[in-house]
Amino acid sequence: MQTPFVLDPAGPETLTSQLIENLRQAIANGVYKPGDRLPGIREMAKMCGTSVQVPIDALKALAQEGFVKARPRIGCIVMDKRRKVWRGRILIVHVGAYSNYSQNVFCAESARLLKAANWRVEHAFVPRLGLDEYDTSAFRKEVAEKYDLVLLPAYDPPVVRLVQESGLSYMLLASQVGERNKTGCIGITVQSSNQALSDFADHCRQNGVWRILCITPDVCVFQSFEALKAAGVTVDYVVVRCDGTDKTAERFSRLAFDAVVQRFRGRAPRPELIFFSDDYLARGGLLALERLGLHAPEDVKVVTLANTGNAPFYPRPLTRFEHDPFEEAKKMVQMILRYFRTGRLPRTVLCNIRYVRGETF
Repeated sequence: MQTPFVLDPAGPETLTSQLIENLRQAIANGVYKPGDRLPGIREMAKMCGTSVQVPIDALKALAQEGFVKARPRIGCIVMDKRRKVWRGRILIVHVGAYSNYSQNVFCAESARLLKAANWRVEHAFVPRLGLDEYDTSAFRKEVAEKYDLVLLPAYDPPVVRLVQESGLSYMLLASQVGERNKTGCIGITVQSSNQALSDFADHCRQNGVWRILCITPDVCVFQSFEALKAAGVTVDYVVVRCDGTDKTAERFSRLAFDAVVQRFRGRAPRPELIFFSDDYLARGGLLALERLGLHAPEDVKVVTLANTGNAPFYPRPLTRFEHDPFEEAKKMVQMILRYFRTGRLPRTVLCNIRYVRGETF
């Protein structure tokens, strides 16, 4: 058979790139059909007049694209492109409850994009028992299996620690600093947007807001608001923490309800704006304002962090800090595919939080 390989050593493309294109055309034109065995490495190098490294690199690239597959003791077999050839297994972890809108969108969109790139995607669910308590019994068995990567949509320390101990590589969508070089693990940081905080500060100045009440489970999460103090804004915090075993979302809503009622019935100065660091807290706080006969934004302005998809319970669109889970999934998958292709992780921020004006401020 006449050789289908025509390589030009003086051409602008590398010999490997030329051979990859030659092989693609040979497969497309039926010179090599699905199920056929390609010439061996040494035979192909002789046919091309190159070193053996050229066909090795070319076949490796075509295998990644699904054109061919190496079979032990047989050689490289041409694959049927109409059949899906899985490149490996990726585990996507859902933590907490399936009612978390942002997490659901991020996981579903990531899975769709990874499957489109021929990666087999499997899912694991870790129930949340409380604020920092998780049922990891089933998840321990999952991470004992062989996966090429674990994708974590949130920074939940016990869950991350289990993945680290397993030695599996992982990618983490989180607001914490990325972690590297721990048992071959990978971390990615999502950075809060200075622009979003700047937009919020400008909005406060334009509307004469000089006193803000932040209701949050963890004051350190919103240290960024401290910058507002330089502009003369007073920022007070009410930290709600669950004690005992009742650490459910409903309990947090109740705590926010009680905190707002106590603040507005007490002697402390009334805030012009309340910021809730969680949709569950916003739900309880807004119900408290209704109980007190107050409305947003006429009596008090309200801003929340739209992070769990519970915001639509309020009849007016909430002014909020939010992120785009579709965009985060797209950029995360781009990073994953680049990592598998090059072995390197770009030091890139995924997506910034933005400030969206609704009708409550």
